[in-house]
Amino acid sequence: MRKFKKLTMTLALLIMAVGGAWAGEEPQLLTTINASSSFLTGSQTFDDIATVTLGGAGTIAFNNNGWIQEEYDKDATVTVTAVDGYTITSIKLYAADSHSATISTSPFTAYLNKYGATYVMTGANFTGDYVGDELVRIEVYGYQSAPAEPTEWSLTPDETGKSWTLAEMPASNIELQVEYEPTKVTMAANDNAMGTVEVAGQSKVEWTADTWNGWTYNTKEYTVDDITMTSSQNAYIQEYTKEGMYKNSLDFFVDKEDNSSTVTFSTTGAPFSRIEFTMIDAYEADWNPNIMPLDNWTFEGKSAVWEGEATKSLTLQSCTTSVSKITFFKGDIPDGVTVNGDGTFTVAKTATVTLKATPAEGYKFLYWEDDQTNTNPVREVTIESGMADMTYKAVFAEILYNVTFVEGTNLDEWTATPNTEVKKDTKVDIKYNGTKKVIGVKVEKKAAAATPTLAEATAEDVGKIAGKDGKIYATKADAEAVATGNAVAMIAYVGTASDCAHGLAIALADESDTKNYEAAGTACSGKAAVTGGTWRLPSIKDWQYMLIGCGASESYRDNPSAMGYSGLASKLTTAQGDALVQGVSYWSSTGYTADNAWRLYINGSIVNFTLEYKANNRQVRACFAF
Repeated sequence: MRKFKKLTMTLALLIMAVGGAWAGEEPQLLTTINASSSFLTGSQTFDDIATVTLGGAGTIAFNNNGWIQEEYDKDATVTVTAVDGYTITSIKLYAADSHSATISTSPFTAYLNKYGATYVMTGANFTGDYVGDELVRIEVYGYQSAPAEPTEWSLTPDETGKSWTLAEMPASNIELQVEYEPTKVTMAANDNAMGTVEVAGQSKVEWTADTWNGWTYNTKEYTVDDITMTSSQNAYIQEYTKEGMYKNSLDFFVDKEDNSSTVTFSTTGAPFSRIEFTMIDAYEADWNPNIMPLDNWTFEGKSAVWEGEATKSLTLQSCTTSVSKITFFKGDIPDGVTVNGDGTFTVAKTATVTLKATPAEGYKFLYWEDDQTNTNPVREVTIESGMADMTYKAVFAEILYNVTFVEGTNLDEWTATPNTEVKKDTKVDIKYNGTKKVIGVKVEKKAAAATPTLAEATAEDVGKIAGKDGKIYATKADAEAVATGNAVAMIAYVGTASDCAHGLAIALADESDTKNYEAAGTACSGKAAVTGGTWRLPSIKDWQYMLIGCGASESYRDNPSAMGYSGLASKLTTAQGDALVQGVSYWSSTGYTADNAWRLYINGSIVNFTLEYKANNRQVRACFAF
């Protein structure tokens, strides 16, 4: 039986503050404040009714008669405010020379000058004489306020914890606010000696068109959540609201030639370690975006990412681009997630976290108990508050070994016990029951099974990883275990129909930036060598056969207008490579005229083949023939 957490609930009420006297009570003298030398600066509360604050830039002094202003051309102020439970309607000021004046509109602030004159700012309701000479007394008029209505009422739950009663409806519209208990998550292993599970992740703050609605180019500081964007006087940041390709974007123009032109992102909360611009246009080197300083920035398609040491402030001296979203990644774990230090964590609001299973020495990770098809030791899970408590258990197993005899040994005469799934440190008995004279038996480490080479690839290997060492690996992790950077491509086609000896493999990622036609070919052919393969910019024929090899219909091969892309996209994602960027063009090496060449354009699940001007900068994805 599933156990569900009991919900708790509170009421939040929206009420209008209502001022007014008790049952039509007329204003009356509430308290009298006499000037004295014991109160020359700061604030002081009188009779628990009104607080008097002496302030301003000028110095206030006290003589035998009252408060006077000591410094010419510097404001000194006397401000009277009510404490909770009282309302002030006016204050009356008295001077040593018997002159008086009344201020009857909030704020109740009098200003003193060097010559003892007391005055108020233009627009305040000020009657009577200017109070010359020293200010000696202030009378405060008003009334005791009606007590504030409660803003929250309690609810009575029933025994099930799923039904509540409000005893009396107040004379107000009310709003119910549901509050769920945090969800407790236990991280576990089938045996703690075999491995551990830990949680990680980051909070994410997204700025979108809704976020910056109302931003204008001359707004110099803008804050959403705990993130502030500050621009200098010469930085131009404009929100696009008109119809067209840039609508709902934020356009930056921060001039690198102007040393005083900057834009700064800062936070009052947890520092950020990554900022991502989602741009309107795909990145094109040298002009979009032109970001300085360039340290820690990478560009791919429509994504510009800064990633570095956690900081609370990042200043750009140059930035020219239009963005549809800015995403800030902050902290070590998502907001609302609390790690309890006992193998558990709690989630107070919806959060996506990363769980990582790490096997101990001599053990291996098998799968997650709740999803035995998931054999990836790193997984992301999304959890909401109020859910039933849950456990994510990683299943580990001891690494077991096999005992075999050298090929050619007569197995009718020799036995080894045990010989399959043998644990480390287990005793193994070897017996011989033949008639030959035996010198002895020696033990040698058995060589690992040979990894197949690209030359041995079959159609069953499409979707697997091609290593820089010319071998085929089941996963990217397997290839990287041999050497960092060994996983370079995914086998996308096996056959000889595309000017290759055995097949084609597509690079796992685009080149670092967009390039023109000539530079694209140079970049591809100049990639680090692969054993048994040759890097090149894919021709139209290469592209078509890689699409076919991953599942596209071959009937479209001679149709230059469109082919299915879903298969290639799916296999690239499964191989932990980058899918081709939607809505942008990729070069092919197939020329058409001196000025034009064929390109392919990713349009959802379809690839379109069209012509492109060779001087334009477009995305580049290399392939190699093997």
